[in-house]
Amino acid sequence: MTTCDDLRAIPLFASLDEQALTATSRRVRRCTFRPGQYIVHEDEQPPGLFFVLRGRVRLSCTAVDGREQVLAMVGPGENFNAVPIFDGHPNLATARAMSPVDCLLLLRQDLLTLIQQHPDLALAMLSEMAGQLRELVSLVEDLAFRTVRARLARLLLAEAAEGTAELTHQDLAERTGTVREIAGRALRRLAEEGLVRLERGRVIVLDPAGLKHVVEE
Repeated sequence: MTTCDDLRAIPLFASLDEQALTATSRRVRRCTFRPGQYIVHEDEQPPGLFFVLRGRVRLSCTAVDGREQVLAMVGPGENFNAVPIFDGHPNLATARAMSPVDCLLLLRQDLLTLIQQHPDLALAMLSEMAGQLRELVSLVEDLAFRTVRARLARLLLAEAAEGTAELTHQDLAERTGTVREIAGRALRRLAEEGLVRLERGRVIVLDPAGLKHVVEE
């Protein structure tokens, strides 16, 4: 059973009053997903809004030729799949569990009912969606104005908060909008320059300042 304390741990709900939290806790349902399991698929109708409690979820879209572009990695406290809930169109992205994932699911009609009853929830949703839009604009800027090398350096800095990024060459390619071979060459060059060290399935950042300089090139 989901409690008000569970919901307070999610930033979207943190500012809501007790009445709104109680009403929400009665409507959300828990769901779990295995690593690699698909949660929702692009172009399908959405079941509702998902809130991640544990694990990481990859959001991506797929081109006609099969290439994937990762739009975001969603972690604990974050939500995904909001846009189709409000515009009535199919999912914009495919969501896939990248680790064991625990989520709360708020069905579309339940969410809309809660918003009508609790205006503060509507304001919280608008703020959350505005933040997600800013992240997508940053992604567009990266793809349009930065080289693969600069995008790769920026991604490694973001992922390696503690010095290590758990990413394969395929992950790097998908998240920087390129193909595996080009991402691999750019990564090897960073390693040759002493900025990173490559190990199986992960990249260790050796020189964050150097990577920041690459981002600004």
